[in-house]
Parts: sequence; structure tokens; C-alpha cells
Amino acid sequence: MSLADQLLDAHVAHELAALRGDRFEEQVVVEIDHLLATLGTLRLDQVMRRELVSAVALKYVATFRLPGAIPEIAADIATRVRSHPANEVALGDLVGRARVDELVSVVAEMRGIRERILRGMADNATLQSGVGEVMRGLAIGPLTTGRRIAKRVPLVSSGIDAAEKLGAGLIDGADQRSREVAERAAGVLLGYLSDSAADTVSDDELRAAVLEVWDALAARPLSELVGAVSEGQVVELFVAIYQLWLDLRTTPYIAAAVESGVQVFFDTYEAFTLHDLLAEFGLDREDLVEEARRFGPPVLDALAQAGVLEGLVRRRLAGFYTSPEAQALLG
Repeated sequence: MSLADQLLDAHVAHELAALRGDRFEEQVVVEIDHLLATLGTLRLDQVMRRELVSAVALKYVATFRLPGAIPEIAADIATRVRSHPANEVALGDLVGRARVDELVSVVAEMRGIRERILRGMADNATLQSGVGEVMRGLAIGPLTTGRRIAKRVPLVSSGIDAAEKLGAGLIDGADQRSREVAERAAGVLLGYLSDSAADTVSDDELRAAVLEVWDALAARPLSELVGAVSEGQVVELFVAIYQLWLDLRTTPYIAAAVESGVQVFFDTYEAFTLHDLLAEFGLDREDLVEEARRFGPPVLDALAQAGVLEGLVRRRLAGFYTSPEAQALLG
């Protein structure tokens, strides 16, 4: 065996030992400390050009070929989550009322968007039917909650009162008449909102009305709400969303949005050192060490057990020992 081959074997053994057991643990800490020390001297704009990042982002957003099985996998995930015992959690325990209040307050102030949405709602027969079912359900269940909501939104109170006078249709809720009354009340409500609610209903009134509905739903388990959607509808929803994304991602609008995002990112962070950039996104030395220790050993063990780890290391090093430069030095 030549001297070059002997040195290669010794070097391979040295590297393999450094990748396993306690030596790997020690090496991780040493290498990450060296890496962070180096990153502290380099700025983002020194190591990365914004036009290159834009090109890569546009490639993966607009032209990267996505597997056709994505909708099916996503639907399978949603179906499994849908039947998971975790769905027994109450909606109010999952999302705090303070967060809902904050979101509703922001949306309530978007008066222009609100007007357009309300006007579109008024002419939608399917939506009228759906809103009617919600009104009917609220009345069948906790009537006091329905009345509190009615006091918040104009015309709903009179609609419920009228329904009660027509034989308590919304209270019993078992016959066709109650359904028809509820749908008529929903139509009146939506029509009123489209014509005048944007001007007559204040932001505070709208916010209070939505929060009343939230309070009525917050105690219900998530499974009750999720169960209203069938597995077939879940699949159809994901397929529709996926197809919509396939159509949108090649449009000039998405390209402009990606380009703008990259430009803003570089305008904000280009003068940051790479070390500070990691810290900005919440990654510090402890995080890097922890994840390296978490994922490194099992991956390396699996490669070693499969008999490929030594081959990978040997191929990386062999080129040097067989090079003319190394042969000349060893000759």
C-alpha cells in the first residue's frame, strides 16, 4: 500500500471518529463558536446580492414544479387532524377573547372594505340561507344569547320577535315554517346592512355584535365546528386552494409581490452582520448547538449503519491524496 493510501485511510478514520459520540458533541460547540465569530465580521450585503435572492425566490414561487400529490396529502393531514381527540378543546381555550377583540376592532375600522362586503352579501341567496340557519340555531339554543345579539344589531330584534309571534317558529325550530322565517329574517338583515349599516352602525356596535357571537361559540368544542365540514368537502377545499395557487403564482402580481418583499428585506437588513441577523430572527448560539445535537447524531448513525458514511468521507478526501500536488510531496 502506498504512503498516500495509508494517509488517506488514517485521515478517513480520524474524520469518522470526529463525527461520532463524544467527539461530535465537542466538535459541534467548537465549530459553531468559530462560525459565529466569523459571522460577526460579515454583513448581509457582503455575502449575498439582492438580485440573486430575487431570482431564486421567483424560481421557487413561479416555476418550481410542485408534486401533484400535494392536495391529496394536505387533505389527508386535514382529515386526520379533524378526527384527532385534540379537537375536543373549547374554541375559547384555543383563541383568547383579547385576540378576537383586537382583530375585530381592526376589521371594524376598515369601513370601505366593510361596505363592499355587506353589499355583496345582501344579494347572495345561499348566504341568506346560511345566515338564516345560524339565526335559527341561536334561537333554538340559548335564546338569551340570541336576544343579546339582537340588541346589538338593528332589525334582528324585530325579526326574532316577529318569528315568535308566528308560533314560536324560531324557538321550536322543527318545522319548515321556522326555516323560512329565519331565512326571510336573514334576507331583511343583510339587505338593511347593505343599504345603511355602514353609516348607521358604529364601529363599537359592530364590534360588540361580533363579540357576542364569539362568546356564544367560545364554550363549544372545536370538534363541533369542524364536524360541520365533511371529509369530502375538506378534500375539495384543498384541491380548489391548490389550483388557485397554481394559477396565481405565475401572474405578474405575485412576481411583483416577491420582488417587493426581497427589496424590503434587503433595505432593512443589508447592513446587519450575519450574527446580528440570526439574533434578529431569534436564533442564538444555544439554539444552533441544541439543534445540531438533536439532528446530527441520529442522521450520522443512520448513515453509518447503512454503510455509506465512510464512503462519503472517503470520496471527499481521496481527491487530495490522488492529486499530482500530493503525489509530488509524498514522492
